[in-house]
Amino acid sequence: MPPFKALEPGNVMLGLALALSANAVFSFQDAVVKWLVADYAVLQILFVRSLTIAIVAVAIYRKKVIFGLIKSRHKPALALRAAAMVIAWLCYYSAARSLVLADLVTLYYAAPLIITVMSIFILGEKVNAARWAAVFVGLAGVIVAANPTGRPDLLPAGLVLIAACLWAWANILMRQISASESTEVQMLFTGLAFVVACLPALPWIWVTPDPFTFATMAGIGAFAALGQYLMYESVRHAPASAVAPTSYTSLGWAFLWGWVIWRDLPAPTVFAGAGLILLGAVIVVGSEWLNLRRRRAAARDKV
Repeated sequence: MPPFKALEPGNVMLGLALALSANAVFSFQDAVVKWLVADYAVLQILFVRSLTIAIVAVAIYRKKVIFGLIKSRHKPALALRAAAMVIAWLCYYSAARSLVLADLVTLYYAAPLIITVMSIFILGEKVNAARWAAVFVGLAGVIVAANPTGRPDLLPAGLVLIAACLWAWANILMRQISASESTEVQMLFTGLAFVVACLPALPWIWVTPDPFTFATMAGIGAFAALGQYLMYESVRHAPASAVAPTSYTSLGWAFLWGWVIWRDLPAPTVFAGAGLILLGAVIVVGSEWLNLRRRRAAARDKV
């Protein structure tokens, strides 16, 4: 596997905007998946979703993405990232059978903190005080909003933490790979890897959906393709430690979709936690905006 290139700094504000948009898209996808899993297996939904992502990538980029994948020098790294994501999905949804949602969400949202730590040791990023503050304030908001119960079972709790670590590692790999690999190649490879991972289980879990439900499964694949594109592009512009806290905003979107689709009215603690999550996002966006202004002012002074 060839060494990774260093990813040059880009427009951090653009990267944050792309990451925030990606989390909004993924949250809508998750809401639809929550509706579908009542009648269909997760692996079946994941299979149709991933196949759709691969089809979308080929339909848009055609020969460019196919030859790009064939010629890619980073197939081992892409395969490693895809494997980490597949195992993370399996760990997370296996734990979901035994943990209440509050515990599940709280444990899984350790991922942004893990990403920030990994970005220091693996990517060599310098994490400023504002990014650390955003991570911890956002995590505090998730804990308050989720209002976790006493002590979750150790085994499923461990599975969720494994999923969080794998997801964090996958994000670090995504930033490394993005320095020399196109977004469309990453989308196609990941989609195909998930399809291959789901195939062995299909004969035992497949339930033929009606046309509307199948269209819905394919539709969330199209949304996922958009979300993946936005997320892959975000790490080309912003450091992993800056992007990580934006994932907390997906909890706010989850509250919105829960009310719109199921009329679930969040408890007061949820609103308090959402306020902290919003504060975390404001901290990191405001900090990067101030840094951008300082750099522009310094550049003007030099002229």
